[in-house]
Amino acid sequence: MSRSHIRWAVVLTVIALLMLAAPVLAKGPGGGGGGGGGGGGKPGGDEASNNLSVPAIMVANVFPNVVVGAAAGVPSALSIPTGVPSSGWEVDPLAFYYVQRVSKWQAQAYTYAGTTVKTGTAAWGDNLSGDAKLKVGSPIRVELGLFDDTAVALQGYTVVKLEPTKLDRESAYGTLATLVEGSTSAYEAIPFTFGIDKPVRIYDSGVTFSIQNVATLAYVVQPGSNPTGEINAGGAITYGYNLRVTAAGFYDITFTIPNVDITSANAGTIVSSPDGPDTVTLRINVAGGGGGGGGGGGGKPIRP
Repeated sequence: MSRSHIRWAVVLTVIALLMLAAPVLAKGPGGGGGGGGGGGGKPGGDEASNNLSVPAIMVANVFPNVVVGAAAGVPSALSIPTGVPSSGWEVDPLAFYYVQRVSKWQAQAYTYAGTTVKTGTAAWGDNLSGDAKLKVGSPIRVELGLFDDTAVALQGYTVVKLEPTKLDRESAYGTLATLVEGSTSAYEAIPFTFGIDKPVRIYDSGVTFSIQNVATLAYVVQPGSNPTGEINAGGAITYGYNLRVTAAGFYDITFTIPNVDITSANAGTIVSSPDGPDTVTLRINVAGGGGGGGGGGGGKPIRP
């Protein structure tokens, strides 16, 4: 075979390989919600490596990889940050911070030991309860947090966004490190006592949810589905799901909470049942058009 024939054979082979690879290269992320199916509150995705910063009370099962006290009702010890803090962060370039996913720490946590059903409040993510525009085809971050309503006081750490100009899901997060008194090089993180202004979280491993199109009554997420139990960037336990719908209209998001009596919610409606689980429901309006924000696919963490 001549050299020219060899060159043409190589070119044709490369073209054929590129044609075969094109469908794979062009394929984007699939539709639907990537956050569901976390069965029993297992952490999903990057959230698995976040530190518990907001103290939590465990009802039913313990959240995976969270250390609780040796007995029900007994808090675990506060675990101080490991490693070396860093400076130069956009939020305050001169300050030092222990950074989420670099250093390790854990707030106090314990299993519920009461003889009656635990009570608490519920809060939806800012993008759902506020004025964010939710659009067809764009990711809609669904988050629900449960909070203690009895002013239980436990220690944890306040976590801040270190890169304010970045999207929430792209920024690093950390807790402030201060010089140990009398030292010029040793740092420590100052604990924060949660309980009133910033309540302790509740984790109920039995929580399920559904999402229903109000007009057609079709379920986007079937009743009894498991949301993903997550420790968000702020270090708080939350229930999450990444929703994407194909039709404009109103949708009812309903969380069923079997082991906590919900006394209030920041939005939506509550149905309390003396003989069964409570439910909290929020109706959202999804506009047509797709494109832009979609309620912030990475959603702001529910404020602790």
